Amino acid sequence: MSPQEKSTATTILLIRPTLKIAGGFISVCTVDRELNETEIRKLDVAGAPDHEWPGLLRLVTRELEAGHRQFVVDLRRVPWMNSRGLGRLIELWQLIGDAGGQAALVCAQGRIMTMLEISQVSLIMEPVLSVAEAVATLESEAGS
Repeated sequence: MSPQEKSTATTILLIRPTLKIAGGFISVCTVDRELNETEIRKLDVAGAPDHEWPGLLRLVTRELEAGHRQFVVDLRRVPWMNSRGLGRLIELWQLIGDAGGQAALVCAQGRIMTMLEISQVSLIMEPVLSVAEAVATLESEAGS
């Protein structure tokens, strides 16, 4: 395994959307097993209500091509989501899965969690409450 492949195999890409009301960007970081985050890029959000994520799917595609296989999507800073946002989330999940990657979803109790449960998307994505839980989930899936 080359140093680049080893580096991407041991890092997790953390995707954290923040709505326009709170700045309007998607922070993309690497997070290691000790939960140290290093921001690598910020992407703008657009559309109403903030569920157009221009550039995110392209970025994830590039990261998958570079060897990243583990992703955490942290929705704790997203207070609500409509069907368009849910569609974007499913599209992202499918992109990662189709490329042989793994993803974990972090979501606070409340509106987003309720929407995921009502739509039964939570049965596929199985949200957890913290980045630490997400990292542990990815580690256990990688070990099995």
